[in-house]
Amino acid sequence: MNVTEYIASGILESYVMGAVSDQERREVECLSSIYPDIRHELDQLSEVLEDYALSHSVEPPASLRSKILSQLEFKEPEKPETIVRPLPVDTTPTTTGLAFRMSWVVAASMGLLLLLFSFFLLSQLRSNQRTLASLRTSNDRMQAEVRQLREKKTQADQLLALVRQPGTRTLKLQGNEKAPNGNMLIFWNSNTQQLAVQVQSMPPLPADKQYQLWSMVDGKPVDAGVFDGSTSSDQVQRLNRQVGRADAFAVTIEKRGGSPTPTLSTLLAMAPVNA
Repeated sequence: MNVTEYIASGILESYVMGAVSDQERREVECLSSIYPDIRHELDQLSEVLEDYALSHSVEPPASLRSKILSQLEFKEPEKPETIVRPLPVDTTPTTTGLAFRMSWVVAASMGLLLLLFSFFLLSQLRSNQRTLASLRTSNDRMQAEVRQLREKKTQADQLLALVRQPGTRTLKLQGNEKAPNGNMLIFWNSNTQQLAVQVQSMPPLPADKQYQLWSMVDGKPVDAGVFDGSTSSDQVQRLNRQVGRADAFAVTIEKRGGSPTPTLSTLLAMAPVNA
């Protein structure tokens, strides 16, 4: 059961006001005994109604009690000196009684208005809380997007700094028959021994696999670092290996984390440096 939706349906407010059917009343009492959140909300509503009733109740005038009692006093009639005649009975309500009833009607009306106004404020509060939660979610999403943009800017700045360094070379590796549509760029500076790759199009890999770059030195492969096949063509990945010399570069598929020796059966691309 979705307790939040049940609380927001307004059934608890109707229950506190006594505007529910017997079946709804039994349902509210049953669920409030099962779910603490419903019991807590019901107690809060009851306290709100009680506070409004106490703080806005209207006491009748103090003089009204004495006036009512004076109407109820029975005095012994004086003995007439002449023939007793029956007095006419006035059945019209007295002004005092009418004022008393009107004061209670006004008080009840004011109490009802205050009660309805309190429910309106409670509804507005819940609506504002939902709006605030939505704004917080949007803010978190925007912050995540800003972090991604900052990371991309940092990568672009790093690539620009690497490219601008004297001696930086850009090499293009084209995929072989195992990856006919694969291609990537290598940014290498033999002076600073820094290395970065930009994947433009490579076959997707399972989660336990990674691409590994090799620098060929005198016909021997040297580990140049691992990287992921990104779907974003503008993402540049800096490799954590220093390469001061290379006759060629090659790419193989290895287990995640890399391998000490290349798996030749997974060789996807190879290109000489001085081609």
